[in-house]
Amino acid sequence: MGLRRSEIDARLAELAAVDARLAERAKANAARYRAEHGISDEPYAFPTYRSAEEKKVWVHKWWVRPFRFFYRHLPVGIRSRIKRVAT
Repeated sequence: MGLRRSEIDARLAELAAVDARLAERAKANAARYRAEHGISDEPYAFPTYRSAEEKKVWVHKWWVRPFRFFYRHLPVGIRSRIKRVAT
């Protein structure tokens, strides 16, 4: 024989109350830790490097393909000189 439905519901309610208390304590601990270490509550936002992305986009255009092909088939010495001049 198993537990009665009322006993199961009572135990689930007990566990829910314990879970709520633990959640409150965890939130308080996290807030205390952030305050002690100077961490803000805002979520971290990764920086966007849009200017760098926009600079790279033109490299993949259709009209650049012949130039890329020509450049890639140049001897290494000439390519390195072009890179030095370009940068």
